Amino acid sequence: MAFGKKPNRMNHYKKRNSFWSSIACAGSLSLIGIGCFNPQLRSEKPIPLAKDSSAVVKNIPHKQQDSNRINVVGDGESTNELSQVRFSENTPAESEKKSKALPINLDTVLRLAEEQNPQIVLMREKVEESNAENALAAKSWLPSIYGGIAYYRHEGGIQNFNGDLIKSSTGALYPNVEIRTELDLKEATYKQIVSERKHWQTRGELTKITTELCLDAAIAYIDLLTARRGEAVARELEKYHLEQLKRAEKMKENHPDATVLVEAVYAELNGRKQAILKLKQQGDSCAVKLAFLLGLDPDSELVPVDQNFVPLDLVDVSIGMKDMVAKSMAYGPGVRELERMLENVQDGIARMEGPTRLMPILQVNMAEGGFGAGANSSLYWANRWDMGLAAKWNLTEWHTSREKRRIAETKLNQVHLTYKELQAKLSAGVQEARDSIINGREQIQLCSKQIQHAAETYRLNTLRIEQNAPNATMSDVLLSIRALEMAHSNYVGSINAYNRSQVRLMLLLGPNNAMGGENAVNSNPGKLKEAFNGSLNDHQNPPLISLIKK
Repeated sequence: MAFGKKPNRMNHYKKRNSFWSSIACAGSLSLIGIGCFNPQLRSEKPIPLAKDSSAVVKNIPHKQQDSNRINVVGDGESTNELSQVRFSENTPAESEKKSKALPINLDTVLRLAEEQNPQIVLMREKVEESNAENALAAKSWLPSIYGGIAYYRHEGGIQNFNGDLIKSSTGALYPNVEIRTELDLKEATYKQIVSERKHWQTRGELTKITTELCLDAAIAYIDLLTARRGEAVARELEKYHLEQLKRAEKMKENHPDATVLVEAVYAELNGRKQAILKLKQQGDSCAVKLAFLLGLDPDSELVPVDQNFVPLDLVDVSIGMKDMVAKSMAYGPGVRELERMLENVQDGIARMEGPTRLMPILQVNMAEGGFGAGANSSLYWANRWDMGLAAKWNLTEWHTSREKRRIAETKLNQVHLTYKELQAKLSAGVQEARDSIINGREQIQLCSKQIQHAAETYRLNTLRIEQNAPNATMSDVLLSIRALEMAHSNYVGSINAYNRSQVRLMLLLGPNNAMGGENAVNSNPGKLKEAFNGSLNDHQNPPLISLIKK
């Protein structure tokens, strides 16, 4: 069950955001803040809570707010809500905590993870670096142009054109502009191919990291909702134990032998308080991990705005398995980048074996400027222009061409194998997630029925105790509460696994996963809000118990 998961606490990581990503983040948060409120738990009757228990959410502008309601089945009576939070005057600590509260939902989580996660931002900078290297490699043919001045001075012996040794004293001054270049088409082509291959490799790493971190952030958010839902259920069950404690204490007044029942209820109640604290700690750990993944201040209080913890229908799984796998292999994360890398390596091999390999290395040197020269220290000026052209072939390459081809073919095979591995992973991931979703729906239905039967069992056992039915014991009531706890635990765990599979399948299908169904959405985080809100309208949390007053 997801309650046992303990995300690691992560240290504060300073984030560096660009101007436009900050504007986008601020705009999305403002829109969410306008349309969302901070849910709280309340009930029509005050629910006795443990002394060390605390409200799930603190940031509420009103005295009371509604939250997840656990409906009560019974005789057309009104619903019994989870809990109630009453506020008095706000203390400075509460006011400071409210100011740091940040309402979030799944749409916000995916947006912030994609825009503000430090690792994703770092990979985007690496992609920009590869773009700059690509542009630089495309300009490698440009000549080098120099401008400067040279001074020459000679004193003493020198040889004339007849070979005789003479003594001379000369000087020269040469301010000039020099153009020097070496054009090697093979080397320029190789640099462009390598630069483009690195560019697509970097983009593939960006896609991989973005998908993994968005999935981690979504799972952390789902685990946060799971822990908060489990905490709410545990608090409600605590109320039932308190009711049994009152009944046991009344029985103890008339029958001293009922002391064992009081002790048994106290044991159950202490275990319930421990479970509440454990679930609260798990939820806080998920919130800290989620804040790190979203690039937020660790002191920020993440407040889920979702009123119900329900199954999410983000992808239409009615499509056949083959069509869904084909969709993932065409648009899945990293597929496009590997295909471009494959094309790049194949194109590079073809170009290096074409006419380019016969091209010589061209060298051009040209300089022009005023040239002043003369005997001793005198200078006579004239314009000077020098130019040199050369064409040469690197004969060593004819002996190393076989090894270079082997290296190129090895890289091509590596890309092929990586591409096949990615396709296999996508196929396996899609099948696993789809099967988990289909089986998860049935599990959720069975868990709902289990809750109904457990609630009815609790109701009947409580009714038997109240009516002093033969062989009716409080132990049966305590066992029915445990069964009710187990039923809700299974229900919440099934929804947790179901929602994880939905998010994972959505990301595996890539940016064009609209399968034609009513619930199919685009994997772009901006498309999630409509599907997420729609799923809330289609599902409700099952009832916890059914109380019938005699």
